[in-house]
Amino acid sequence: MHKTTSAPGLKKSAKPARSHWRRASYGLSGILALTAASASAQVTFNIAFDASANVLTTAEKTNVSSHLQEAGRRWVNQLVIGGSRSIEITVFVSNIPTASGGSVTTGYVGSINGRDTYEQGVAAELRLGTDPNGATGDAVVTFGLAYLRNELWFDPNPQARTAPVPVDKTDAMSTALHELGHILAYNGFADVSTGQPPATYWSIWDRWMIPGQPTFFSGPNAVASWGSMPDLTIGNINHWANPARALDGLFNESCPNDTTLWLHGAPVPRQCLAPGSIDPPHSLDGQRTGQVDAGSSLIYQLMNGVVFYRGTRYDLSPLDIGVLRDVGLTVDRIFVSAFESP
Repeated sequence: MHKTTSAPGLKKSAKPARSHWRRASYGLSGILALTAASASAQVTFNIAFDASANVLTTAEKTNVSSHLQEAGRRWVNQLVIGGSRSIEITVFVSNIPTASGGSVTTGYVGSINGRDTYEQGVAAELRLGTDPNGATGDAVVTFGLAYLRNELWFDPNPQARTAPVPVDKTDAMSTALHELGHILAYNGFADVSTGQPPATYWSIWDRWMIPGQPTFFSGPNAVASWGSMPDLTIGNINHWANPARALDGLFNESCPNDTTLWLHGAPVPRQCLAPGSIDPPHSLDGQRTGQVDAGSSLIYQLMNGVVFYRGTRYDLSPLDIGVLRDVGLTVDRIFVSAFESP
């Protein structure tokens, strides 16, 4: 039996503790893992299905669960943190073109440059060991039904990722990894076209934006990884890259720029659509191995907001690891002055 929950973004949550970056970051040790006994800390990803997902078959639910759990494992393997954690992700099915995801709340981390600064709720729970929204679900992933059934290919072994991705399908593990990226880090409240944050608050992701069209990301670790400030997708601001002229007009879905919802003193992150899919150009990887060279173009990054190429796997890149450092989710950034509140 699968438990059900209320609509995304409307869950009751406890007011997050206003933890200072420096004060909250002592005592982190151990490598996170999903269920492996070899790690000193353990993170469990529990997948629940909203009533809207009753249209899915048992096999479809099993595939969705296994892919989201493996995606979570791959992200948290990049973190250094102490103690066990339990992250609850609720799956919704809706009439959207691709998929979307996000934490259901945020955690307050201090004042930076005069704005109240928030991290994603799941990031807060992983970092501090305190659940900012109590017993209710921690994150939401929503799939379009047609996208899930007709476009996505579910890997028979998502841990190994060795089976060839069909050339006419989008790799579901890549989509799951993409949505976990929003749940952990790539999310905020800045204007989706200009990158301009609200006057009094922002997320730790927004905090590094240089507003403009396009907006650039100035997080020092991301910049060091990429070699320059990477650009964010106009209209889909929590992603990398902007389409080349040849792709203009193919993807017009955008991240909603609605007024931010607040629950018990914490702003609720928006959910932004994953990119649409097209067949890859013949020169995508030279040999058509089904892997992209994420270092060659932002368009090949897992967290790009322009396109997923069918028949192709995406994975975490050094740029993603840089972002995790810039939003405070790896131990080697804790005492760098730029990350400490006044």
